Amino acid sequence: MQRSTVRNLRYIVRDASTLTAAVLTALLWIPVRAFAQFDSKDSLFLGCSEFLSLFPGFPGIVLRRGFYLMTLDEFGWDCTIEFGTWFAHRHTRIGRGVYIGGRCTLGMCIIGDQTLLGSNVDIIAGRHTHSFDDLSKPIASQREQYDAVTIGRNCWLGNSTVVMADVGDDTVVGAGSVVVKPIPASVVAAGNPCAVKKSRLPDNRRAPASIEIHEPVGH
Repeated sequence: MQRSTVRNLRYIVRDASTLTAAVLTALLWIPVRAFAQFDSKDSLFLGCSEFLSLFPGFPGIVLRRGFYLMTLDEFGWDCTIEFGTWFAHRHTRIGRGVYIGGRCTLGMCIIGDQTLLGSNVDIIAGRHTHSFDDLSKPIASQREQYDAVTIGRNCWLGNSTVVMADVGDDTVVGAGSVVVKPIPASVVAAGNPCAVKKSRLPDNRRAPASIEIHEPVGH
């Protein structure tokens, strides 16, 4: 059997399993969508996301694909969301071929095509989610502000990275880094606070305008 035929069969099986998962999770995503306008804090969505994060292995990956396809603002059919990972906000966009490792927590964000997130990565919806200026009030009761953090395409964020600011395309962020200021495209960055260590571009050439989209290996 030709390689292209095998690949096409894989796509058919993947898409069919995702559609089946969307049907199986309908009792979750239908109420989420129906009551979205009355649930400003996405509490129902969060509860469903936490519940689905507990399903292990490939069946769990497929169930999460079906649910997020029907609830997030954008979700690529071929994304892989591992065990223990959950989303805090519906207004999130996940591109094609994205891999998100286990036990990650994702706030409001945009993740570009083919980006990889290691395990235990936290993406926080900006640096100012809670105001704390008024000492006479509990921090929990003060103004909240959520800003979507953008992770570019073809990035790799190492294990236990904390992200509070944008990361450019084609950038690698070292494990355990804390991103508090925007990181440019096509660099290697690491540390707390995260800082650029070197460029990924030979001879300071410009980054490519686009990359070819491939299926994630092994998922």
